[in-house]
Amino acid sequence: MRKAFFALFFLSISVIVDAQSISENTKISLLTASPGPDLYSTFGHSAIRVKDSLQNFDIIFNYGTFDFDTRNFYVKFTRGQLDYMLSVETFENFSYYRKSENRSIIEQELNLTTEQKRKLYYLLQENYKPENRYYRYDFFFDNCSSRIRDIMKTAFADDFRYVYPDEWKTGELTFRNLIDLYLTHHHWSDYGIDIALGLPSDDVASPADYMFLPDYLSDAFDLASIIQDGEPVPLVKTKRLILGRMDVEPDTYFVTPSRLMWALFVFSIAMTYLNVKKEFSIGWFDALYFRAIGIVGWVVFWLWFCTDHIATKDNLNLLWAIPFHFPLFIFWSRISVNWRKWYVFVTGSIDLLILVFWAIMPQNYHNAFIPMILIILLRYWFMLKSKKLKPIVG
Repeated sequence: MRKAFFALFFLSISVIVDAQSISENTKISLLTASPGPDLYSTFGHSAIRVKDSLQNFDIIFNYGTFDFDTRNFYVKFTRGQLDYMLSVETFENFSYYRKSENRSIIEQELNLTTEQKRKLYYLLQENYKPENRYYRYDFFFDNCSSRIRDIMKTAFADDFRYVYPDEWKTGELTFRNLIDLYLTHHHWSDYGIDIALGLPSDDVASPADYMFLPDYLSDAFDLASIIQDGEPVPLVKTKRLILGRMDVEPDTYFVTPSRLMWALFVFSIAMTYLNVKKEFSIGWFDALYFRAIGIVGWVVFWLWFCTDHIATKDNLNLLWAIPFHFPLFIFWSRISVNWRKWYVFVTGSIDLLILVFWAIMPQNYHNAFIPMILIILLRYWFMLKSKKLKPIVG
């Protein structure tokens, strides 16, 4: 019964979408949902609403959906090979879901002529066809927001113009800077993202690039214009809040990545002191720490070389999160002393150079990486000080 219901529901939606025309009473709007509580919704969401009161339908074109029934879903998702799609749902369903997440929705009704509305709706219909609705998602360059940015230019060509705020033209903000604005209270997400993202994330965003984020797309629509009767008119006719949200205090975390890593650094200083003065063995600490760093390095390596994610390429975190730490520090005691000394000297020199040139590194590192690298250098110092270089328990 449940499958039959959904089949009937989506069939009815398809019938509406396949309609050849819309009436003069139709309103087309950009909907912008505020950031949600989960990581996938942290940056907000964009969709297009088409409401025809004469034909009695109110539907949402949503480019930000994917099919959980896709074969090898999780493998494709992690490798950046999962196709997203344009889906259609009722406005009632769209707003109910955002309300359940305590997210607001802003509606900007577009100032279009009937002919322009039909042209845009026809293009949405074309995009929704089974052979056209799927696309290869990319967080920065091809997502629910950038698709709407581009469809406006496709529909209206030179009759449509984005006007960018002056602050978007300064060339100061990178893609990483832009997403960091949304991660102020998501410390662990910010930390994990900074481990995963590589140099492409530190490219300066052009004014058009800003619109990969829904809030910036909304701002751009406010300033955009479209030609009607030979004259440019504002794109947005009206703007209103159609769904509010309850005020919620942002999550506060006492244990943030930076605090935890600095505490671990202080702990490593104390352990190293006991190691040197009291000959207290902390081989267990070195074994766990360096193996963990090596595992991080393999994750970074995999995201760079084994996935199609553009943003995770050329990741300079491999300079300090060296994959060879794992498994070398499993068999450390079986490796010759000369080879260990060479390995510690080379990798330690790289770590030291990272700290020396921290401010001018082409990739913007997370501040929590500083104490993590200092721990590596501190333990390397002890290994070099120890004539046999064998503080590690294999």
